[in-house]
Amino acid sequence: MDDKREKWVHLIFNTKVDSKGRVVHNYGTIQDITEMKKAEDELKRYSQHLEELVEEKVKEISESQMATIYALIKLSESRDDDTGNHIERTASFCQLLAKRAKELPDFADEIDDKFVDTIYKASPLHDIGKVGIPDSILLKPGKLTDEEFEIMKTHVQIGYETLEKVQEQYAYNDFLKMGMEITLYHHEKWDGSGYLYGLNGEEIPLSARIMAIADVYDALRSKRIYKEAFSHEKSMDIIVASSGSHFDPRLVSTLVENQEEFKLLYKLINYVSGV
Repeated sequence: MDDKREKWVHLIFNTKVDSKGRVVHNYGTIQDITEMKKAEDELKRYSQHLEELVEEKVKEISESQMATIYALIKLSESRDDDTGNHIERTASFCQLLAKRAKELPDFADEIDDKFVDTIYKASPLHDIGKVGIPDSILLKPGKLTDEEFEIMKTHVQIGYETLEKVQEQYAYNDFLKMGMEITLYHHEKWDGSGYLYGLNGEEIPLSARIMAIADVYDALRSKRIYKEAFSHEKSMDIIVASSGSHFDPRLVSTLVENQEEFKLLYKLINYVSGV
């Protein structure tokens, strides 16, 4: 080009042949599409800028939302001094168990990096419904009566309905979706003897099956108003004995194979938090 500026062109080239397939002549057209290409590039830049703005706003909403929800979680946790750092530990246990299960063919289609990240963020929601349970039941030092236990079981429904109202504002939020699954189903059991719905096997969402193991492991390891803390070994014996009844046996096997990591993680979190 005479002006030495970059040009974009659209070239159409054709060849005419005779009945014997011999080339008669070639012809073509050249169209200058420089301005169209500039407009296209500008549109892409504008679209990318909009995406970045939307992503930034979503992140702001997400962080604000997370802060509010975690404040409610900590408020709920503060009612029970014996739970210590239960929220932090169970979140880390869920993350570790999901990460190790991700390496197995059985879970390859369900667990990816996003799942591992989401379960870490969503698992602290599991007992948020306990804000609706009376202190006389939540903090009772002895065994609950049948009537009291029925009231205690409602914490999963209370938590689910609370999160459901939040989800109405954030319909496509994966964090809330998984949080609702975990909250509602983490007391279901592999053999169908859990609550609220008596789901069994893979009817129970994977996130809730992972949470069930993390929750029980931490409860066994920790001191409660009704029990002393159990050793890692005793806790593992109890969980293994419940494989196939309470827990997904494949996840229990994953826990057993990586139990030293869980043992160390429990100690590390307590050490960092000064427990």
